Amino acid sequence: MSDTKEKILKTALILFNRDGIDSVTIRHIAKEMGISHGNLQYHFASTDVIILELYNRMAALFDELVAATSDKLNDELTQFREAVTASYQLIHAYRFIFLHFVEICRRVPAISKHYSQNIKKREPQMMYWFEVLREKGIMRKDIPLHIQQLLVQQIFIVSDFWLSSNEITLQLRGKKALEYHEQLFFSLLYPYFTPKGLKHFS
Repeated sequence: MSDTKEKILKTALILFNRDGIDSVTIRHIAKEMGISHGNLQYHFASTDVIILELYNRMAALFDELVAATSDKLNDELTQFREAVTASYQLIHAYRFIFLHFVEICRRVPAISKHYSQNIKKREPQMMYWFEVLREKGIMRKDIPLHIQQLLVQQIFIVSDFWLSSNEITLQLRGKKALEYHEQLFFSLLYPYFTPKGLKHFS
């Protein structure tokens, strides 16, 4: 990717995170960069194209994170906790996507399609992580399969949409927001942990 395209994406991410998707136009991004909007449109025809590119970049980073976690989970149990922290940091870095997710999916159907497919792909990955945690005595072995599957869906909802809830209710910022909502994530798992698991994740 050219330096100009990279600068456009970085500038757009800052503006989208700060001002939202409705307030930022091609002209706003171009002005922030000190280039003409025609020059910017040579690289990206519209803000929707930029949003899709940023979403794809974020999704690729998530794929790398999940792959790295799955590869190391058997040997390094701390990798699970680190993966949760890294995923929340990544969501926060691209927070405009999650704060405006419904509108983005309406404007860019490719994102809606990818997200739906991605959730289906993530479920067996998460179930595999649970299996590893059960084998290590971290999670209980008496939880029915359908309850585990529902837990996965709860995790997706809490992880992907905590920003919207926080924006309306707690309005925490920065590190405080990340720390609180990571605790919220692990509270979902609390009833499923063994005494060993509770000690490890206390």
